[in-house]
Amino acid sequence: MAKRGADRGALMRSAWAVLAVWAIYCAVRLGIHPLIGWQPVGPDDWTRLLQVRALLDGQSWWDGTQYRMNPPDGFSMHWSRLVDLPLALFITLFGERWGMALVPLFWLLPALFALRSIMLRLGFSNAAMGFGLVILPLFPLLPGNFAPMRIDHHAPQAVFALATAALMLSPRRWGALGAGAMAAIWLTISIEGLPLVAMVAALYGLQYIAEERRLLPWFLLSLTICAALLAFSTRSNLELFGAYCDILRPGHIASFGVAAVVAGMVPFLPFQQHAAGRTGALVLIPLAALPFAFSFLGDCASNPMAGLDPVLASWWHGYITEGLPFWKQPVSVAAMLIWTLIPLVGGFWLAARGGAFADGAGMGWVMLFVLALSAWGYSLFIMRAAVIAQLLIIPFAAVTLALLLPQARAIPSLLPRLGATLGCIFLATPVFVSALTKPLDPLFPTPTMARGAAAPIATGECEFAELDALAPGLLLVTMDSAPEILGQTRHSVVAASYHRNQEAMVATIKAFTGEIEDARSIIANYDVDYVVACLSAGDLGLYRTASDDNFANALASGEVPNWLTPVAGFESGVLRVYRVD
Repeated sequence: MAKRGADRGALMRSAWAVLAVWAIYCAVRLGIHPLIGWQPVGPDDWTRLLQVRALLDGQSWWDGTQYRMNPPDGFSMHWSRLVDLPLALFITLFGERWGMALVPLFWLLPALFALRSIMLRLGFSNAAMGFGLVILPLFPLLPGNFAPMRIDHHAPQAVFALATAALMLSPRRWGALGAGAMAAIWLTISIEGLPLVAMVAALYGLQYIAEERRLLPWFLLSLTICAALLAFSTRSNLELFGAYCDILRPGHIASFGVAAVVAGMVPFLPFQQHAAGRTGALVLIPLAALPFAFSFLGDCASNPMAGLDPVLASWWHGYITEGLPFWKQPVSVAAMLIWTLIPLVGGFWLAARGGAFADGAGMGWVMLFVLALSAWGYSLFIMRAAVIAQLLIIPFAAVTLALLLPQARAIPSLLPRLGATLGCIFLATPVFVSALTKPLDPLFPTPTMARGAAAPIATGECEFAELDALAPGLLLVTMDSAPEILGQTRHSVVAASYHRNQEAMVATIKAFTGEIEDARSIIANYDVDYVVACLSAGDLGLYRTASDDNFANALASGEVPNWLTPVAGFESGVLRVYRVD
């Protein structure tokens, strides 16, 4: 019996357990996905598909231009080609539909292996290991980001963040080198990870203060070299040395290099035998690197969105839910973000109380806790950071369940046992808090809910594929609908929701929110062929609130000016199309 239990325990901690959990998850997701559909999920997923299609059709690796947005010149996307690679490979091997279905599930596999590595490093029990591998669906933001057809960059960047955390816990030099490489990929995909990567460096510094482990220089050295290689192998020189603030720039990389050099010198400075001396020496790193960063990066050092047009700030950026702080979120989303702290703090306290910090594991627990806490705090200001935070908090939730559920199940009476069991699960995940507070959302409307705040015009989906029956032309359409139109037709659009195309984005917003004659001038300036209105689109509803007699309301009512001619087949219904005379 003991041998059988030991065998089960060994299996639970093995790579086979990860593969089994992943295979079951894939089978379930692929089994239910036909009920959802086989199209990209949102505008960013459509645009990612457009990027990959262009790459496979021969567009240069260093050219991320979307030529069908604001043609003929288009504009350069800020996205990294690194995310295109697995998608391009899977589409080549399995076709477009299966490529989009399998790639998000592929990203889940390294995430589960990173979780396994974290739990092994921290000495998890077999029960906690099991919970850590299976509770991912109980974190609201995670299942959707690892679902078929969800091909944007949020899952990959979260996976590399988790891999950075896993390697950070290694006591060896190769772990620090690996963490630096993973952090470099993370930043290449999204510069938004910079505050958390800085926290990883600070935690290596904490490790040096407490335990004299000299891993920080190796982390920074690897970060510098890998960031340079990735930046120069995925971006053109024009982009790297241009005015863009939204990517990893040479100024960032040079600052990493300065920090690495100073960190390498720190152990050889005086008074390093004392913790106070080590602390003082580490202060030299930011003192050297930060002035260098601000000198070379300017406004880009503090604000990747520096230079955003006020019109976009008012009518676009302020309505992107994933980029807003918790106090601008619906109640259910805010509750989810805040409650995520409970399993983090609870799991850390229970682990400490249960003796998990013994045998030298305490520093690892502290480092993971501080990084997860930082990600949680970051998510309160930028909601999409909660994807990383929820992944990092899974180990703490697993400890909570492993330690509390057996006590709850040991209660003799049925009702108290049931209540305690549900209470344990409630404490370990924000999913129930989010669900319970969902009915409160309409009672406390937020700016993000203003999309579609005007009186409903129509319900149902717009079938944009029908537009492909028209002769190819340039379309003026609200920006959320634009990527799907590009994905399903041969048309081009004036703009979509990507900030490097600011002039065309501002023109599109002004056309729909302004007076009819203003719209006519903009349409003539861009030589637009068709005006398209999806009457169920949230952004069209938002633009209608600008004024009663604006262009968006004219399209919604069907009372269009005489220089627009309804296109046959699109005179009524949810999708309206007008030819510009």
